[in-house]
Amino acid sequence: MKMNIFQMNMSESDEISQYQEISSDEEIMRPDITDAISITDDGYSTGSDYTETDDTENTDSSDEGLEELKSATGEELGLQIDFSFDLQEDNMIQNNGYVPFNSNNYQSPQLSPRSDQVESVSSTNMALEINDRASDLLMAVSVGSDANKTKIIEMAVSAMDELVRKAFAGQPLWQHRKDCDLEILNEGEYIREFRPFDASLGELIRIIQMEDPQNFANLYDHNASPNGTQQHKPMFQQDAETNHLQTEGSRHIGFVRMDATSLVECLMDLKQWSSVFSEIVSRATVLGVISRGEAGNYNETLQVMKAEFHMPTPLVNIRESQFARYCKQIEPGTWGVVDVSLDSLFPYPLVSFRRRPSGCLIVAMPGGYSKVIWVEHVEVDNKFVHRMFWPIVLPGFAFSAARWVASIVRHCEPVGNMISNSLHIETIPRNGKTSVLRLARRMMRRFYQDSSASTDNLWVRIPLCDGEDFRLMTKTIYDLNGNPSSTLVFTTSLWVPAPPNRVFDLLSRADSRNKWDLLAFGYAVQENMHIIKGESPGSRVSIIQVNSAPNQLEILYLQESYSHPTGSYVVYAPIDILTMGMMLGGGNPDLVSIFPSGFVIHPDGPVKNGEETRGSLLTLSFHIMDGSFSENFIPADSLNTITKILTETAALIKTALFSDNL
Repeated sequence: MKMNIFQMNMSESDEISQYQEISSDEEIMRPDITDAISITDDGYSTGSDYTETDDTENTDSSDEGLEELKSATGEELGLQIDFSFDLQEDNMIQNNGYVPFNSNNYQSPQLSPRSDQVESVSSTNMALEINDRASDLLMAVSVGSDANKTKIIEMAVSAMDELVRKAFAGQPLWQHRKDCDLEILNEGEYIREFRPFDASLGELIRIIQMEDPQNFANLYDHNASPNGTQQHKPMFQQDAETNHLQTEGSRHIGFVRMDATSLVECLMDLKQWSSVFSEIVSRATVLGVISRGEAGNYNETLQVMKAEFHMPTPLVNIRESQFARYCKQIEPGTWGVVDVSLDSLFPYPLVSFRRRPSGCLIVAMPGGYSKVIWVEHVEVDNKFVHRMFWPIVLPGFAFSAARWVASIVRHCEPVGNMISNSLHIETIPRNGKTSVLRLARRMMRRFYQDSSASTDNLWVRIPLCDGEDFRLMTKTIYDLNGNPSSTLVFTTSLWVPAPPNRVFDLLSRADSRNKWDLLAFGYAVQENMHIIKGESPGSRVSIIQVNSAPNQLEILYLQESYSHPTGSYVVYAPIDILTMGMMLGGGNPDLVSIFPSGFVIHPDGPVKNGEETRGSLLTLSFHIMDGSFSENFIPADSLNTITKILTETAALIKTALFSDNL
């Protein structure tokens, strides 16, 4: 295959044309941000009847390492890299949602690593290490080095060739797992077909083929229960105690309501990619552009990137990678986008995650649809994964190709009309629907970010005598006048003996909310309005009203819920009535501060043939604001309140799941 990318003049190619980072944060946050530019953007186009506009913000950074990098790359290497950026204050309307804390009961509560009441446990991620790694890679790519660029180009072209072969291959390279619907890579066959073979590999292949073809991916005891009564233990103890990298390889095919060229743009444009996959991508940065490809499209575009991939829980560490992304038009109507880690070119001793050639082929279909063949092939160290999540992380289910395809499909799903029995829909302007949907999207992106183990999130563990794992962190936002306010996010995960669909039904329905919501318990709850997103009635954006008496409004919630075999979400935030009226009138949702709480429901094991697992992994996450927080400590009273919210909510959910009238 002749690759025009080889014909570029290396001395005239782009050195590092951008160093841009996309973060899921929607408000201006004060935690350290160590990359040069941090941008939030919700701009994207959908196949529905509304279009969201950009809400981009630039976030300041004063990291000393950044200054050193700027000095080294800009002065010593003679490169022209623009590290300048402008701080845009977030002019937000204060949303006076109900806050379940009494400010008079405690002193200035904000997280302090030195607090006597809180055990200091930083995130499982090492932010400094990650950014040092990115800086090293940035310098390695930038340093003059046509040789480095040539190596990256050769690796990207080879990765594209491998992706195409893997995408279209059949058995024995791909096999269906016996315990789920995953189509997984036979690692032994992969080594035989894609790696230079020598005598030493023969024994390795034989060992691999004696085990699961996922290359030891099935490292948990199938008979163990994830509720903690019997711990999951790896098949090979060394896999959980050393830096051994396990291999995960999966393939999934989906059909998307978007034409092929638009879908390619979504994958190659950093802002759109981070938005479409905000459920998976915490942070993303373009370190440099080696080739801009052909005029008018992304054919043969080659970028150097880094990104963090997460699950919506701090109990599963992020997967951070530096990689090359290459786009190629394979043939008319067929595109390929491939990622491949650059660790083999720029070795680093602490690599815990590596992307082998992964990505997708996009095939144009009639009617503006696209067929997406996604291949996810990685090596990862899972030793920091909490035991509760072993059943879905270790087999490769949690980060499988199916999850990536599900994100694209959901992004492109059609959006229905407003439906209500209590609101006069005809009086709501068309842009009122757009405003509500945009605010809901900001809420979801905020929730994804707040519930993950991203390096932006400095989680600490609340020590409890009964051994439950409760985590909390603080964040700081600024109001219209630039005044800071602190917010608390706290979360826990637990196993519940009920299938995911039953748990999702309980938590998403308005008429069952008063069974588990501490703020709505025993009150009258109704759904005032909803907008269906996609084909399932359970995937919707709703306005939910809680009344303590017939004419006494207590709380108004904005809620979004959706379900997929890899995970289901029910996310909500309290909205005061004036703010909601402004949204329904077509107001700007970017001016509204929103603090989402909610639930993530995972099956407690891989899913087979649409069958449900007997249990669910339920993550609870709450985000609240109180203006009296300081940076000193969180008093015992506040910790007790946090613990009470988590434990009592979990207990009410368990009780409601097994009530006869659910």
